Amino acid sequence: KSKQNTKNRKYSTSFIMNGYENNTYRMEPLEDEKFMPAKVKTIVEEILEERLKDQEYDPNTAESLALDLTNYIKVRVKEQLKIPRYKVVVQTVIGQKQGQGCRVASKCLWDTNNDNYASCSYTNHSLFAVAMVFGCYYE
Repeated sequence: KSKQNTKNRKYSTSFIMNGYENNTYRMEPLEDEKFMPAKVKTIVEEILEERLKDQEYDPNTAESLALDLTNYIKVRVKEQLKIPRYKVVVQTVIGQKQGQGCRVASKCLWDTNNDNYASCSYTNHSLFAVAMVFGCYYE
């Protein structure tokens, strides 16, 4: 039974070549495959501006709008940055702008050498949005 379990186990540090799974033994990302917060922030700023420029706040659609933005940001970051060994996590908050203050915070336990994040906020006449993108390297 233990042989079968080890045979079917998936390793995150592997690649498939000629139909066989091979371990890369890489414990950190290549220099051109690192999560770069400045590049991520640029992508997120473009998306928020493009999607929320003329958007009115509606409490009935805010949840679905936040979910759509979250998914779109995740897809664009993965496509444009080519960071295959990173788990990308996106959190988006949307609220009505009524002159109030709002602070969005998060805590993470991660590898400070390889993991990182980018945060971006956007406001228009009706709403505010905060998007946080976390890149966690997995071996």
